[in-house]
Parts: sequence; structure tokens; C-alpha cells
Amino acid sequence: MRWYLATILTMLGLSPAHATQSCGGEAGWASREIAGSVTMDEAFFHEAGAQTFSLVPTDYGWQIQMLDRDGAELPVFAAPLRPVEINPLNIAGWHFRNRDNTGPNNGDVNAPQHQRRFVFGAMARDLLANPTPRGASEGVGGLGELILGNMTLTSPEPGQRAAMTALDFTACLVWQGGGDRLDPIMSADTEVAFDAVVATMLGCGFDDVAFRLSDRMAKGREGGQAPYLEPDMDGDGIPDLVIPATRRTDQAPGLAICLLGDETLVLAGYDGRIGMHLDPSYFGRADFWGIHRGEVYASAAQDGPPTLGGDALLLGKDDSSSVLVYLDAARNVSSYWQGD
Repeated sequence: MRWYLATILTMLGLSPAHATQSCGGEAGWASREIAGSVTMDEAFFHEAGAQTFSLVPTDYGWQIQMLDRDGAELPVFAAPLRPVEINPLNIAGWHFRNRDNTGPNNGDVNAPQHQRRFVFGAMARDLLANPTPRGASEGVGGLGELILGNMTLTSPEPGQRAAMTALDFTACLVWQGGGDRLDPIMSADTEVAFDAVVATMLGCGFDDVAFRLSDRMAKGREGGQAPYLEPDMDGDGIPDLVIPATRRTDQAPGLAICLLGDETLVLAGYDGRIGMHLDPSYFGRADFWGIHRGEVYASAAQDGPPTLGGDALLLGKDDSSSVLVYLDAARNVSSYWQGD
């Protein structure tokens, strides 16, 4: 990944000095490592930040796609742009057979092999035909590398094209908006002790001496809760990172919010009540949490519902009202109990 990322960063006028051999490792970039397998006619989806990596079935294998948070396709580019059949985005069984489809590809079929590199979002452009970035609606720019592992092809039949019927793979996605990548922080709770997650929070200024990143929300209702969330809290179009936190001195629960657009850290729950009606101890008692987008339901016990400038966090206990935790225009943490 180092050579590819360094090349792209150089083309963008950025320094490649921090690129590493592993997935990610660049200041200001977030990363996600993916491993999976697919069989014929099966699709694969993996959410990473505000985008989703996808393998979509085709007649001969799969096609690499990237989707936004609403499921719409993001621009994806991999050289050479044409012909489409041998573009690295297309993974076909016949890429790995000879021209007669009687044995392995011995070089007579000019097709990409096990390594597939691409760019997506705002970075997905043909640098010759369109050297300037596209609109912000395409999302943050990112890079991807897919490594094809064990695969199964249809039987060799002379004159036919082989299809791929099963595939194991690994992938690395790197996109704009992350913090410095550091070694895993062993003092973080198990289900949040992922390199990219902890590194991003530390890059925002999280003090892991005074606080511990907690996985308490992953231990909620049956079926599992996400140990961390990636809402767009400040409405800047960049997914932020929210992880439960615990103060080491007294085990007080709170939330660590990393605003990835400018790598600003907001700690919720350590300066008294949040808004008028939320005691921070609730963070340690909530049964479930998630990302809230859309309508806020009015509560008879409070004034009219707030106008949200970004996503909110929804926390609740079974058989009781839920509370929204959100950022106001000044980035102060506030709350609103919904009338649900």
C-alpha cells in the first residue's frame, strides 16, 4: 500500500512521508482493514466510515463498488479506464485463464491479477481528462487496495470464458479525515482496542492516561450493540467517531467525541448535566444506543424539539423514553428527551 499511497499523495501535492507498509498510517487519514469471502451470485458489503465497500456479482465474478451512507454509488476509478472488461474494478474468472481457457493465464490474456488498486469519492477522477477535483457531493476522497486470495473458477472449456465461483480476499481502505495511526492501546477495552479506532481518538487529543476507551455499549441488549459509532455530529459531511469513555479516577462514564473534520475532541459527561435534564450517570445505565437522523419527537416535559445541525446520538433504556445527545451550533453538548 505504501507505493500506491505515496504516488497518489504526490499527485495530489501532499507529502507521502507518513505512508507505511500496513493499512493506513498517514496523518489526517482514517483506515479500515477488511477480510472476507464470497461465492457465486453473492454480494459483499462492509461499512467503513461514511462509505461502504462492496463486491457486486457479475456474469464472470464481481465488480468493486463504493457506496455512500444512503446506498448510492460513489465514483470509483482504477487505471486503465478502458476497456472495461480488464479494468481492475472488474474481477473475472477468465482473467486467470489462458486465451483458450484450457489452463492458467500464461500472459496471453492481458488482465489484472491478484492486486486491484483504486481511488473513490472526490479522488476518483481521470487525471488526464479531468485534472481538477469534482464536487463535494462525491464525499471525502479515498484509496483502496483489494488483494485476491484463494479462488475457484468454472471448469476449463475451450472457447468459453471462465467465471469465478468463489473468492477469499483482503482489502485496505484509506480515506481523508482520520487521525495519526498509533500502536493499539492495550488499556482500551477489548472491543474498541482496534488500531485505527484508538489511533483516531488519540489523534484528536484523547488523554488515555486520565480516561479509558470503554466497550460498555457493546454489552447491552441481546444481539449486540456497536462498541463505537460514526455519526456526523457537526454536520460537515465527514463522519465523526464517538466512543464511550470512563474516567480512571472514579469510573465516571462519559462519551469521547472526535470531530474528524478538524480533529477536535469533545468530552461529554464530565462537566455536570448535559442540557437541562440529562445526568451523565445515564451513560453508564443506558441499554442501547445508535445514530439518530431525521425527525425529533416533541416532549411534553420540555420546550419544542431542537433543530439538529448534524446527526445525534440516541440512547435509551427498555420501556422508557429515549434521549438525544447532540451538538449545538457552538459545539456544546446538549440533550433532549424525546416523547416516544
